[in-house]
Amino acid sequence: MRSVWFILVLFAVFSCKAQQVLPLNTSAFKSPTNSYFKDLNNELDYYTGAWVGHFNSKTIKLVITKDVKIPFKMWKKDFYTDRLFVKYEVKRDNVVLESSLNKDFTNDVGLSIEGSKTKDNEGGITLVFAGGNCSVGIGTITLKKISDTQFSWGYYPGTTTTNDITCPPDKDYTIYLPETENLIFTKQ
Repeated sequence: MRSVWFILVLFAVFSCKAQQVLPLNTSAFKSPTNSYFKDLNNELDYYTGAWVGHFNSKTIKLVITKDVKIPFKMWKKDFYTDRLFVKYEVKRDNVVLESSLNKDFTNDVGLSIEGSKTKDNEGGITLVFAGGNCSVGIGTITLKKISDTQFSWGYYPGTTTTNDITCPPDKDYTIYLPETENLIFTKQ
């Protein structure tokens, strides 16, 4: 009976995969499978909450949450990370132009903004915007802390055009997010 317990313990020990906890900005390229890129210094916490900015007669509301230990795959390896997830609403004269505030992102990544890479020594973070219809507007968004209640926004879209083959002409391809640098958002 003693040898059966010994074998079970050995089996349990060797069948468990150790998970290495690493800082957010660690490269996944040489990191072991199942590594967890954790927000060890709570750098992401500053950005969580509701924020409002104004640009070209539009009001932009961001609702930012921190997701913990989210699985992702890169270079055919599985990893986990802490990340920010941003939902937004763009209004002009109290008319909603575009909103992802009530969107369920379970099956659709369109209009999602997420990221976890902090900008070393700059107090900022880089996010990825999945774009709207046909991924129009896909690009990066940088947020940089200014004070306890404000950050600046920079949005850099990569793809702003569609093709007639895979993108139906009846969709809205307008980019509603503010394409600008140094836009100030204030915590609500």
